[in-house]
Amino acid sequence: MDNKKSVSKILEASNYSQLENMSDFVKTYIEKLVYNISMYVDPDFSLGSIEILNDFSGKCELSQAITGVPSAYSCVEGRDEALVGFAEHYSHLGITSFDVLAREAILDFLNLHNGLFVVMLSKNNICELSLDAPRQNGNFSLDLAIYKSITVIPVMFSYGTVKFFLCETS
Repeated sequence: MDNKKSVSKILEASNYSQLENMSDFVKTYIEKLVYNISMYVDPDFSLGSIEILNDFSGKCELSQAITGVPSAYSCVEGRDEALVGFAEHYSHLGITSFDVLAREAILDFLNLHNGLFVVMLSKNNICELSLDAPRQNGNFSLDLAIYKSITVIPVMFSYGTVKFFLCETS
């Protein structure tokens, strides 16, 4: 099965098509995320229930800002074992613990994904965006006082669930 068909099946098996209050920017981000995870990390995954939240607090923020109009903030969160599995499947570096190398591998994937996303938007003459450097920040809190919307995209693998967040800022 080719990758586009695989992405379609993953999206169809989730609640993606039922989310009506989601902007085209967020929908496109999710589609590209599913494609990139399938291509670069692990094709054997499913999406959990995608949600639009009012707030969220987490313990491990690995993030990157997308600047321009529209702008957004993206970050990754999950249990250590899921993040380790994700980092290892992406990097193939023998990662076995949630350490600096695991964090850097996840940030590398986030930078790769966000980079491919903004290049695709530019190539399709949708908008011109830039990326800030990926960051490790520790505990974090997201709420609608700062963001226009907070979308959580849970990606479920055999080794656990990794949550991707996209927070629109304008």
